[in-house]
Amino acid sequence: MRIALINPETETPDMRELYGHYENLALGLIAAQLRSAGYSVELFDLRVDGFTEHEMVTKIIKGRFTLVAFSVNYVTLQSALRISQRLYQFAEAKPFIVLGGEHVSYEDVGILTAYQSIDAICRGEGEISLKRLVDTVSNDFPLNDVDGITFRDPQTGLIHINNNRLPNGELDGLSFAAHDIAHRGIKTGRPVKTGILINRGCPYPCVFCNAQRFLGNESTGVRTRSPANAVKEIAALEPLIRQTKDYLHIYDATFVTPSKENRLWINAFCEEMERRELSLPLNVFIRADSFNIDKEKDHQLLMRLRAIGMISTYLGLEAGDDEQLDTYNKKIIPSESSRVFQYLKSKGIAGSTNGCITFFQDVTLKQVQKTILFLYGAGLASFWNISSRAETLPGIRLNQHTLMEHRYVPWDVTNYHFSDGKVAQLYAYVKRIHDRYEIIRLEDRLLREIRDQIKITNFHKGLLGYSEREAEFDRYIELIQANTVEFLLALINELDATGSISDRFMKEEFSYIPRLEKMIRELSIIFGVN
Repeated sequence: MRIALINPETETPDMRELYGHYENLALGLIAAQLRSAGYSVELFDLRVDGFTEHEMVTKIIKGRFTLVAFSVNYVTLQSALRISQRLYQFAEAKPFIVLGGEHVSYEDVGILTAYQSIDAICRGEGEISLKRLVDTVSNDFPLNDVDGITFRDPQTGLIHINNNRLPNGELDGLSFAAHDIAHRGIKTGRPVKTGILINRGCPYPCVFCNAQRFLGNESTGVRTRSPANAVKEIAALEPLIRQTKDYLHIYDATFVTPSKENRLWINAFCEEMERRELSLPLNVFIRADSFNIDKEKDHQLLMRLRAIGMISTYLGLEAGDDEQLDTYNKKIIPSESSRVFQYLKSKGIAGSTNGCITFFQDVTLKQVQKTILFLYGAGLASFWNISSRAETLPGIRLNQHTLMEHRYVPWDVTNYHFSDGKVAQLYAYVKRIHDRYEIIRLEDRLLREIRDQIKITNFHKGLLGYSEREAEFDRYIELIQANTVEFLLALINELDATGSISDRFMKEEFSYIPRLEKMIRELSIIFGVN
C-alpha cells in the first residue's frame, strides 16, 4: 500500500503573504508512526514543493497511491477538497481519501455529506487513529471498529460516527516526527519553520480556542512526554535548526504554567538540556500568569529557560478591555498582561507576535479603542493586528454565545454580524483598507521577521537580553504605529460623534498609506531586510 500525506495550498493570499513556510508537524508525526509499522509513505507540501493542485493530482494518479490523507485547517480545506474532487472524477482507481485536523474534526458529518470524494475524517490526534484506519483499509476490513473516525459506508452511503479514541497516555512511545519537508525545503531554497509537540491538552478554558478540546482529544487533562524524551528529540533537531537559522517552535498550547506538576517538569527539562549542554533558539506559547514576575524564584526560572534558548514567547494578549477578556474567558486582566509583556521584553524574552482579537460580535467602539491603545503600548499596533476578528472555528465554545448564520461554505469562519452598527461600519472600512493595500500585510510580516532576525543573530553571538539593536528597532516601530493609531482613533471619534464616516477620511487614507509605505521602506533599509 502506497500512502501520500499532503499539506495542501494555503487558500488566501493574506495567509500566504503573512506567514512563511511552516512544516506540517501532524503529517510528520503520522508519517513516522506509519513508517515504523512498515508502510510506504511519502510526504508532500504544495507550498514547499512548489506544486500546483493539478500537478499534485497528476502525481497521485501516476504514483498509484492507495490512500491519500490531508491535514487541513480552514485556510487549506478548500485546496484539499479541490484535489480530492479531481481525483474522484479522473483517477482510474480512486484512492481512499481521508481528511484530518481541527476544523474538519467538528465539521465531519457536513463535509462527508457534501463531498462524495471524501471517504473518512480522522477526529482529534491522528497517529493511532490513522494507523488503525490504514491497517483496516489495507486488509479490506469494515471500519466500524476504528475509534476516532467518521466515515461513509461504501455500500450504503450512510455516515457512521465511531467512538472517540481515548487520549494516548504513552507519548514517549511515539516515534519522533519525520522531517522530509524541512530537509527538502533547505535543498530547494525554501527553508521551513520546524517545531515539536511536547505536551498535549491545555488547562485553560479560553472560549475562542480549541486547544483544550482538540489537543486534549476530548479530555480536559494535560498529557506530557518525559523531559528526557523531549530533549532527545530536540538534540536530534539541533543540526536542522542551525541550517534553517530559525527558532525551534514548541507548539504546546501552554508550555509553562504555574502548577506544581508543570514546575517540576520544567525544572527537569532544564536539567536535561543543561546536562546535554544544549542551547538553541526556542519559541514557546505561554500566558501572562505563567510566571509571577514579582517572585525571585520565577525570575530565576525565566533566566534559566532563557539560557537554554527560550528567547521568544507568544503571550496571547487578546484584548485591552477587561469585559472583552471576560467574554473570552481569558482569566486575566489587560494591565497585568501589559506588565508581564514589558518585563519579558526587558529580559529579551518577548516574541515578535502575540495573539489579538480586536473585533467580535458584541464589541463596542470604546472597547476597540482600548485595545488599539493597549496594543500600541506593547508595540504591537500593526494595522493587521488591529483589524483582527474573532473566528467561528468549529468546536469552540465562543460559538455558543455568538448569533451565527449558516456557514456559506465549510471554511467560512466569519458567519456573524456585529451587534453595534457603528462597529460594523468601522470594521467594514478597516477591512477594505486591509484588503486593498499590500503594505498592510508586508508591515506585519516585516516587523516580525526583523525582530526574529535580531534576536536569533544575537543568540548565536551569545548575547542574551534586550539588546540596543532591538531597542533601536522598537523606537522605529513606535513612530510607525503612532501613525496608524492616530489615523484609526480619529476615525473612531468621528464615528462615535456622527454615526458615519465622512469623505474626509478617504483623503486621510490617501495620506496615511503613503506615509506607512515610506516608513516601512526606510525601516527595511536600515535593518537590512529584503
